[in-house]
Amino acid sequence: MTEFVRERSIRRTVKVLEAKRKRIREELEQLIQHLDLLVPSSATSSDLLQEAIQRIGDDAFSQLLMQLMQEAK
Repeated sequence: MTEFVRERSIRRTVKVLEAKRKRIREELEQLIQHLDLLVPSSATSSDLLQEAIQRIGDDAFSQLLMQLMQEAK
């Protein structure tokens, strides 16, 4: 019985994490698409975003953003 309860809890947690990951991914994709509205027209948004990513200091988040940028191209 305890194994069943444990498995059910794990499955619930997976569902929550997947939903959160999907929402974060969608928000980041939207940010990348609308980045041109945030930066001056003289600068390229992808260059600014890449420099900003390097300054974040979070490798996992940086890799996710870089992956989404590549997918957006």
